[in-house]
Amino acid sequence: LLGYAPEELTGRPLSQLGILSPGSMDAAMADASRVLSGGHISASVYELRARDGTRRFVEMSGAPIFEGENTVGVVCVARDVTDRMGTERALEHTLSELRQVLGGMIKILGLIVEQRDPYTAGHQRRVANLARAIATEMGVPLGRIGGIRVAGSIHDLGKVSVPAEILSRPGRLTENELKLVQAHAQIGYDLLREVEFPWPVADIVLQHHERLDGSGYPNHLRGQEILLEARILALADVVDAMSSHRPYRPAFTTDEVMEEISRERGALYDPEAVDACLRLFREKGFRLE
Repeated sequence: LLGYAPEELTGRPLSQLGILSPGSMDAAMADASRVLSGGHISASVYELRARDGTRRFVEMSGAPIFEGENTVGVVCVARDVTDRMGTERALEHTLSELRQVLGGMIKILGLIVEQRDPYTAGHQRRVANLARAIATEMGVPLGRIGGIRVAGSIHDLGKVSVPAEILSRPGRLTENELKLVQAHAQIGYDLLREVEFPWPVADIVLQHHERLDGSGYPNHLRGQEILLEARILALADVVDAMSSHRPYRPAFTTDEVMEEISRERGALYDPEAVDACLRLFREKGFRLE
């Protein structure tokens, strides 16, 4: 495995062999101490240096040999996992590149929406950041937070189908025009549902205008029928929208926005999400940027 003759290694202390990489030495010494104290190790991986300078990886399992109550030796089984480790690292590199590509595509989709609706420039980015912060404050698992961030970054994607003059109109919309705008949630879902995200991004986008009391759209879902991710995103969307200037109204102050979501806590918006949002702004100095 390493190119050494047995007599070159036999009888020498582990710390003097020179075959363990610096990163593996401490782990190997700790494992050896554990086994000598009567414990076991299973599938510990160490990086070794072969005689020719190449790196090898071994997976080690070990158990003590007892004579009565005394440990008199150790039996170890080592397996060469160099090829497996190389494959795993190559996969990690590929996944990292794919994440970068996905992030770039998400950013482009967000910019496309902003070109259609310049009054909401930066809205999706701010909503994604706030939704992620709310989810983190709530203790949502990290894996689910990734889906919230992605969905938040493109939650208004369906607005690409809404005429730009309607999106930027300062006056009141007609009933038909309002229906066109509200259709963006369904259209966004239709555009995203065939994309194989590791999260339910399309469903989150579809539901981000639903409300706990069933007054939202497009499907008038209630309470727990709405995904947690969508409930969080819905609140973040409202907070940023109210905090931003629109053609038909000035921006609300932060205090006014916090009062509004407090008033509708449990009626329109998820109570835990509201509580987390209030803590962020009132206690932790969060700002929409």
